[in-house]
Amino acid sequence: MKLLLKAGRVINPQEDFDGIADILIENGLVTEFGKDLPAAGAQIYDADGLVVTPGLIDMHVHLREPGQEAKEDVGSGTRAAAAGGFTTIACMPNTRPVVDSAIIVSGLLQRAQVEGLVNVKVIGALSKGQEGRELAEIGDMLQAGAVAISDDGHYVENAKLLLNGLEYLTSFGRPIISHAEDESLAGDGSMHEGAVSAMLGINGRPSVAEDIAVARDILLAEYAGGAVHIAHVSSKGAVELIRQAKQRGIKVTAEVTPHHLTLTDQAVSSFDTATKVNPPLRSADHVEALLAGLKDGTLDAIASDHAPHAFEEKDREYRFAPSGFAGLETALGVVLTNLYHTGKFSLNEIVERMSSTPARILNLNRGVIRAGEAADITIIDPDLEWIVDSTRFYTRGRLTPFDGMQLKGKAIATIVGGKVIMQNGEVHK
Repeated sequence: MKLLLKAGRVINPQEDFDGIADILIENGLVTEFGKDLPAAGAQIYDADGLVVTPGLIDMHVHLREPGQEAKEDVGSGTRAAAAGGFTTIACMPNTRPVVDSAIIVSGLLQRAQVEGLVNVKVIGALSKGQEGRELAEIGDMLQAGAVAISDDGHYVENAKLLLNGLEYLTSFGRPIISHAEDESLAGDGSMHEGAVSAMLGINGRPSVAEDIAVARDILLAEYAGGAVHIAHVSSKGAVELIRQAKQRGIKVTAEVTPHHLTLTDQAVSSFDTATKVNPPLRSADHVEALLAGLKDGTLDAIASDHAPHAFEEKDREYRFAPSGFAGLETALGVVLTNLYHTGKFSLNEIVERMSSTPARILNLNRGVIRAGEAADITIIDPDLEWIVDSTRFYTRGRLTPFDGMQLKGKAIATIVGGKVIMQNGEVHK
């Protein structure tokens, strides 16, 4: 089948292109890219007035499979991704059992081929069982198709283990993704340590816990000559440390989430467990530093850290609720509303940080619209106003701090391998 995307505003950062163009798709590939392409024999999608981008990529997603399918599985998670405009997602290994062997990586990839609606990439664990004592089967997992290594959800306290991992991965050209927060400092805290935590009487997690962990991981990456990617950066100290490291030529990249860019610890005042996340929502000065770091390239990518939980797990006292919430279906809308429509970022900057840059960090053959490449494309209506309604989510973890908010900007079509799998909010195979 031939599909012609007609007269959309194509934003294609890798090709340095931003203009009105047509895209012809055939047999899952982009075959032509230009103006006034012939439409003979093609199904036409009128993209006039819409923004056409390389498929969005979320490099930090928790699919919860294997072992925690009550929270999410490959099917529900990839439907949520399609609804949010994402054509590729990378899933984290903190499952039960942990993704720490080649057989589990292979099994997940096979599941994704059968049940997944979008491209699923697998991130393997750094340590066996994510226990931080012994390196997992890193080489075997990478050969089986893992795209990166991480003990996400856990801080790697053992500096020697992390150093060994960084040194080992230099020959593979793949990064270690670091969950950087020193647990000896964060302890049993449930939110950002500051004036709001003191007022609410909730134990806090100080930002210095993140700063110290980031500093250590950067130094180890420098010593090993390896690549480290700092996940879900939330503190102004971490932003400055990453900025300085990049200036020194250290192989460090970083991501930031939509919620850390747009919400503060004031949101916790409602005691809504949807606001409990790790690292925590921080004060306004940290949010401003994150925005500045994303703007100047210190922070490379925007990732959702989609972390769904079963309703009964979050429906409890704040300090006992697990951290995390669903993010795939709100990420783009939150970013467009708060970054683009406020004039802080251009559409080009947002597309780059949500598509081409994640592709570069994970060394994926994605994030670009080019003849001969896979036709993974997201079509966006940047001015569409909508209200977040978690009851209509495709994810199983329907708790979100954005529930009921009015947003402006939404993906209205998701195309994976030339096939339209989401249109106007409806996901279909």
